[in-house]
Amino acid sequence: MKLKLFQDACHLLQGELSPEAGIHLDLSQEEVAPLVNLLEQYDMPTVRQCRLLSIYIAIKLALQRHIGCDNTESGEFLTRKVLDGDYLYSFYVQICLKWEEYDLLSYMAPVIKQIQIKRVEGRPEDDRLLKGWELFLQLENNRRPTSKAI
Repeated sequence: MKLKLFQDACHLLQGELSPEAGIHLDLSQEEVAPLVNLLEQYDMPTVRQCRLLSIYIAIKLALQRHIGCDNTESGEFLTRKVLDGDYLYSFYVQICLKWEEYDLLSYMAPVIKQIQIKRVEGRPEDDRLLKGWELFLQLENNRRPTSKAI
């Protein structure tokens, strides 16, 4: 199930990305395994699991592209990383809106901003991303109405 979910999410994401962007999904299954494990703990349709994982992958890729920007790189290579990261950040917003994941978008935006701020300050806290997803899923699960037995 885990491998299939990862493959389906990558396929879905690649299909949504503009071919003109030329972005390749170069994340390994191991890099997203913590979220896959987390998603499997919650009762939700497989389609939604796939979409949420696709959004997570887009954010992870954006973070990777931007973290790879340093003063040892220059020219076209550096420009490409910056533009890819920026595109992926705006892309995750776009697909959240398309898939009506409004609560996720509003919850994760400040988390991602905090990650970016910490990076600029030289104190990267990329583990905040997974923690943010975990809290979002817990809150969403707690908001769900429970049915009462008669």
